[in-house]
Amino acid sequence: MNKRQFLSTAAASMLAMGALAIAPAAHAESMGKCFGVATAGHNDCAGLSGLHSCKGTSNMSYNPGDFVVKPAGTCEKLGGLNMEQAKATLANPEKTKMFEAEMAKKMS
Repeated sequence: MNKRQFLSTAAASMLAMGALAIAPAAHAESMGKCFGVATAGHNDCAGLSGLHSCKGTSNMSYNPGDFVVKPAGTCEKLGGLNMEQAKATLANPEKTKMFEAEMAKKMS
């Protein structure tokens, strides 16, 4: 391989890597945290409730403190909550239980 071919290949590789780096960022903008729709063991990361600290470690379904990342608009369709709504629901144990029961009924 001569020097010109090598430089052309290297430049093409750099351009391709740059395009790949941009794609996830654009995808991430159309995604959001949806609280209260995660089923047991299928949460994304630590929740607001402090009951666990890792992805996939929730032990209850539809807890308003747990979230999954969903495409924009999907959360509302599922009946999920944004972060402010989730915090308000978690502040009242009765509201939390009612939300969990409603989601279990809706999702079954």
